[in-house]
Amino acid sequence: MKSLVRALALVTTIAVVSCNKQSTVEKLNPESNIAAAEAQPNRDAQLLAQLFASAGPKTQFFTVQGKEKVTVTTTNGNKYTIPAGALRRKDGSAPTGPISVAIREVLSPKDFVLSNRPTAAAGAYLLSYGEYFVRATEAGADLVLAAPIAVQTVVRTQVRPQEKVPMWDGDTTVYYTINGYNQLNQPTSVTQPASQDPGINWTQAPDYALFNATTGTLDFQLSQLLQWRNCDVFSGSTGPKTTVLGYFDVYNNDTPNSSPEQPSMLFFKPRNINSVVKFFNIILNAPAGFNGFLSYQSIIPVGQQGTFLAITALNGQFYAQLLDATIAAPASGTNYTPVSFNLQPVSASQLVSMIADLNNR
Repeated sequence: MKSLVRALALVTTIAVVSCNKQSTVEKLNPESNIAAAEAQPNRDAQLLAQLFASAGPKTQFFTVQGKEKVTVTTTNGNKYTIPAGALRRKDGSAPTGPISVAIREVLSPKDFVLSNRPTAAAGAYLLSYGEYFVRATEAGADLVLAAPIAVQTVVRTQVRPQEKVPMWDGDTTVYYTINGYNQLNQPTSVTQPASQDPGINWTQAPDYALFNATTGTLDFQLSQLLQWRNCDVFSGSTGPKTTVLGYFDVYNNDTPNSSPEQPSMLFFKPRNINSVVKFFNIILNAPAGFNGFLSYQSIIPVGQQGTFLAITALNGQFYAQLLDATIAAPASGTNYTPVSFNLQPVSASQLVSMIADLNNR
């Protein structure tokens, strides 16, 4: 196991501002502006979340006319073809003014980390062909689809020998209902969004994306707006699996009490696979030196090569370590594989560079 530690003294001070605790969907959706009752992250978690938000993938905006068929191309080279008349007001009428189309794409390990959108289902990693979100508005009012948007995406990772790629639904937001009374003391209810902890819960959708030999793209359709869709295939790993426990030497003890952002985090990037797994489970009742995270039980393939990224924000300072590793089998008489981390102080820019380096692993 080879440790790649990037360590330099912190030379940059970052001002802490109010952290946007909304998920990506909520930030794009003006109807989700009801404050959700949830635990508050600590100051270090806010500092880390602020950095991730500033360095993460950005929304791209396009102006179109609803009565015309139009194809827009993002800076990532992906094409979205909107049929004429496909965009409608919620009452079914056709928009008459210019339409703003907002598109967000999460495509690489760096994006997966900075957007808190790991590519895993029940802790098992998925080979990702990207995550996509589209919103359309007229004068600020959300529109709906009367016909699907055709999407052609550039294939940026290895192609598995299969005819179709499963589509997935998932988000960092869950919705719950509060029952109460309105201004006339009549029973009523309100549906409110809240950030889901822990993170994404990807569920397989009934449709698929198809490889297009003519264009060299992966093609699929979006039948709804304001909904994340993910193109993923199963990892296909076979053989024995283990539970990985990651021990942090620098750990923020407020991590179990901070939600949805956390001041300590652990990620695993499988070697040469466009995927990132986030370890959400916290080691409980740990003695000094053994605080940290563990994977789902018996989920990480023994012999899997990859890179861990351990991160902690503590007292306004960032600490991190990149660690290349091959997942070992549990020692005799145990049912887990331990990995110890030696986190070093890093600046904000150094941390972002370490996250970006996952794209090359």
